[in-house]
Amino acid sequence: MTKPFPFDSECFDIIFCPVSNAYIEGLTNMWSECHRVLKQGGVLMVGYMNPWIYMYDADTVWDHPEKELLLQYALPFNSRKLEEEGKISINPEYGYEFSHTLEEQIRGQLKAGFAMIDFYESKDTRNRLTQYGSDYIANLCVKR
Repeated sequence: MTKPFPFDSECFDIIFCPVSNAYIEGLTNMWSECHRVLKQGGVLMVGYMNPWIYMYDADTVWDHPEKELLLQYALPFNSRKLEEEGKISINPEYGYEFSHTLEEQIRGQLKAGFAMIDFYESKDTRNRLTQYGSDYIANLCVKR
């Protein structure tokens, strides 16, 4: 998703991106390529993590409910850089994760030429952070 998509322009009616943008360091190419390959009036459905989720250690959040939750990371979160700095270790099975500002997520889509037509927040009850707020965000856009 960081390179040109291997598709002709205006060949799709819908694109669904289910939180996979958490594995992309920069979103600009993805938004512009989504816009390019969608037909006029095509729909882009995007889900993403609420950025604040990344301020806490994922292992503590998901695997160790007995541990106290402490703010640990500044936003935007970049696991590749944190690993380079020796602050975390990434399991290659899971890959690097990146939080993105809402500006990168939402404004990025708008600047690429999309018009947002709906917005949604949800909670993952398997995640103890949901008691404090929504951990997932989704929006629906149309290509103008």
